[in-house]
Amino acid sequence: MKTLRASTLSLLVILAWLAGAGAASAAASSHVYLIRGIFNVSVGLDAIAARLAQRGFAASVYGDQEGGAVAAQATRDYGGGVRSIILVGHSLGAGTAMSVARQLGNAGVPVALMILLDPVGAGSVPPNVRRTINLYVGGGRGPGRAVGADAGFRGSLSNVDVSNDPIHPDHMTIQSALPMQNRIIAYISGAAATSGGQGSPGRKGRGMHRRSRT
Repeated sequence: MKTLRASTLSLLVILAWLAGAGAASAAASSHVYLIRGIFNVSVGLDAIAARLAQRGFAASVYGDQEGGAVAAQATRDYGGGVRSIILVGHSLGAGTAMSVARQLGNAGVPVALMILLDPVGAGSVPPNVRRTINLYVGGGRGPGRAVGADAGFRGSLSNVDVSNDPIHPDHMTIQSALPMQNRIIAYISGAAATSGGQGSPGRKGRGMHRRSRT
């Protein structure tokens, strides 16, 4: 009986280690590009980036006018072995994220996940995006709204009105409130784990990077 219990415990330890190793591999082969709204007011994205870095993700924060820089860097990262490109944009930064996704599509680069936070000027989702989650504050309480997709889009698009969420986020707290940040991080972790990240080449020494407009 003791031998059986010891064997079971050993198996559980091995399974837990494998699960942790798989999550680490998925994070290592992912890069999250977070794009702030106008005047870099979306400081909650910096907090999300820091928490993602603690989990092994590379996370870079940009301003809403840096879409070209984001697309160029993501294209280079994809060519260097990153297999889960993840975009997160707030307010005008969500519109920039949509533009970045389109630029990446023109370059033949897939986007594993795009998260839009109460988007302003977002347009429609291009076909190279596997999954889009649009969290917006409906009922006239925020400028964001539901978004559509291009013809030929075969991915998943979820428009989620969070105005009735228990914490009742507004245009700013949608990215700064801790429950919303937890939700965003959970989406990112899930996408990294299911988008082919495991087993893809990772890179060492990658962490959080900040980019700000001057």
